[in-house]
This record gives sequence, structure tokens and C-alpha cells, in this order.
Amino acid sequence: MSLRAGSPGGSIDRADVLVNALEERVRECVGAEDFDSWFANTPCRYDPSGSFIFTAQSPFRTKWIETKYGELLHGIARELCEKDVTLSFESAAEGAAEKTAAAGQVAFSQETSERFYLDDFVVGPGSRVAYAAATAVLEHPGKTYSPLYIHGPSGVGKTHLLQGIARHLRETSNLKVCCDSAESFTNRFIEAAGNRDLGSFHARYRECEVFILDDIHFLAGKKRTLDEFFSILENHLNKNNQVVLSSAIDPAELAGLPGRLLARFRSGLITPVEIPNFETRAEAVMRMAERKGYRLPSVTSEYLAQHVTDNLRELEGALNCLINVSRLHQSPLTLEMAKAALDEFLDLGGQPSSGGVGARNIIDIVLTHYGIEERDLLSAKKVRTVVRARQVGMYLARQLTPLSLTQIGTLFGGRDHTTVLYALKRIEECLGTDSALRSDIETIRSRLSVAHFH
Repeated sequence: MSLRAGSPGGSIDRADVLVNALEERVRECVGAEDFDSWFANTPCRYDPSGSFIFTAQSPFRTKWIETKYGELLHGIARELCEKDVTLSFESAAEGAAEKTAAAGQVAFSQETSERFYLDDFVVGPGSRVAYAAATAVLEHPGKTYSPLYIHGPSGVGKTHLLQGIARHLRETSNLKVCCDSAESFTNRFIEAAGNRDLGSFHARYRECEVFILDDIHFLAGKKRTLDEFFSILENHLNKNNQVVLSSAIDPAELAGLPGRLLARFRSGLITPVEIPNFETRAEAVMRMAERKGYRLPSVTSEYLAQHVTDNLRELEGALNCLINVSRLHQSPLTLEMAKAALDEFLDLGGQPSSGGVGARNIIDIVLTHYGIEERDLLSAKKVRTVVRARQVGMYLARQLTPLSLTQIGTLFGGRDHTTVLYALKRIEECLGTDSALRSDIETIRSRLSVAHFH
């Protein structure tokens, strides 16, 4: 795993080291598949004040990462910094990754493990030309569409196409293939330049016969790296080698792109991949399930496709969540299971998840039961009744909703997750000996059940 650098040719500072270490630990904990589904291309930066800021590419992804992984991220970050830290989760418009890179953020990278087959790619109206170009490259590498430049928002299948091309050519030809990410390319160049030894770098990127580079928008604004990239690109095109590139945006919109490089891109084929439509998403998630060894009923795949619309990577992440819940309950991947597992995170109409209650319901009924005002519940008041109500509310929110400790703390006045942990422990300790507390919780539960069914 290479370290990230804030600027080409610059030194690697502590913030880069911390983000890099955080990425490695998170990947180890959640596994490569879930990491690629949720953290790949999610910019993160470390603020010296002691805060990690994650900028996900949609509100859905932001909410999912915070809900499912917030506590894990906080624990790892605190251990790395050897002090308490804060986490901040933001959502940005699609394509904002290029802007955040200029502000010092670095995106968690996606491993170029070539786990995709081109035959598994689900072709839709927005990807038909790109797929046809990819298959043409396989038939006549270096002779048709070189360079092939595929652009589109994150999670629509660009990496699938590039890795599919690489894998197919490795398995069916004697061509030497180099498939890498622009981030890895940049980091290798910085390291080689810093060591004054470009030999191994050139051997990797110049001596191949098929040069495939993913996410080249990462190179925007990095003059020295762009110059080296152009030199390598020229080397391959002059030898009639195959070049395949991908980017989040059209090359004409890349900041600081030299005119000579744009001209080279235009000498081949530039084609977009658009956000897949409903039918494509439904088919894609069924194929994903099949590759994982599961049969997904059409009604379930259509439900997922209807509500996870931003990109295919998020769709696979939602499928992984559904599979995990299915394993836990040893149940098939039914529509009911999908609703129960995902509704809270999809935030469908702001309603609580199927079969459950919402945190807002809990707060309202706790306030009524204890006869206190919401401003007191959310305040720092230490009055016995207020403290008891607050702790009971936190306990029930943890028991009855999928909210994380951090989210519960936020709902109850912006408290730290350690405060929520203390409240849970306190209630659990008292339940065995405090009959009044047991009665309170049973009454509130009963009222929540009545409220849920009306």
C-alpha cells in the first residue's frame, strides 16, 4: 500500500500517513469487497485539530458509511492518533472528487485486482458504445480505438470495463498488460523521483504492450506527473500499443490538461458511460448475487434497483448488506428481508424501517411518559428525572433501531458515543434490581407498539 502525497514531488506529511494507515486498517477489518463497495473513491482528509473528514459521493453513501462503519472508523482513528478524534461525514455532488483533491483530500483507493470479467458486464443504453469499444479492443488490440477514453460518474462500470479488458487479454493473449489506477501511478512516480531512480517505474509502465490507467482525473493539476504520463502515452501510441483510460469527467473538462494531451485523447475514441437505468440496475444486481452464489428473486432485485439509484457500486454494497442479514437469520433474499435490512438506511419517506420504530417515535413517547420538555432532554441538565429519561431513550433507540452509537448521541443533544455507552451500561445494570425502571421501559415499549400499528 503506497502512501498518499498532497502534491506531486512533495514530501509525505503526517496527515497523508494517517489517512493511508486508516485505509489499510479499514480494508483489513471490512474486507476488500465491502471496502471497494463503500470506501473506494471516498475522499478523506485529516485536519490537524484532530478530525477526519469523509466526503462521500451521495447522501445515501454518506448515511450508510456513518451508520454501518462510524464506530469502527472512530475506533481505528483514535488508536492511530493516540488521542480522541472526531469524524465528520459529508456528501458531495457526483464528480466533486476532483475538486476535493485540490483541497488536500485523498480518496481511498480501489485495488486493481481485476476481479471483473467483461462477460459479466450488464450493457444498458448508457454503456452500449463503451462496451462495444471494449470488445473491439479485445479483437484487435492496438489497432482499434487507441487510446480508448471512457468517462462517467463513479460506480457506473468504468473500472469493470477496464479490468475486464485487462483480465481477458492476460488470459487469452501473450501481450504484456499493465492495469493500474492513476493514484497508484502518481504515488509510484513520486517515490521513484524522490529516490532518483525511475528505472523500475519506466519498466512497469513503458515496457508493457497494453497500458490501462483508471481514474486519470486524479492527475489533474499535477504538472510533473502529467508530463511523465504524456511521455509514457506517446511511447505506447508511437509503438501502436493499446491504451485504455478512464476518468470521472470528459477530458475537455479536466483542469490544467495540456492541449497536446487532449489532442492525443481525441485521436482515439472518447465515449461516456452514463448512470444505468432501472432495467440495467435490476439485471446488474441479479448478476452480482449470482456471482456470490445467491439467487435473487426479481421482485427483490427490482426493489433494490428502484431505491439505490446513484451507482452500481452502492447497489452492490446494498446487496452485501442484504446477504449479511440473510446469513444472520438463515433466510432467503426475499423482498421482506430487503425492506427490513435496507429501509432505515434508504430513508424512504423518513419512515421507520419495516417491522420497526423510528428514533423520533421513541423520543416523543419518552417525553410524554416522563413529562419533560424536549429542550431539557437534549440539554446538559443533570436532574434525576431528565437523566433517567435520556438514558432510557438512548437504551430503547439502541434496542429498537439500527442507529449507531454516534447517531444516537447526535439525536440526544449531540453527545459523544461514550456517553451513550455509559447510558446503555447503566440501564442494563439497573434493570435487574429496579422494578420501576422495568415498568417504565415496558410501558414505553407498549406505547411504541401501539403507535407503530396506527
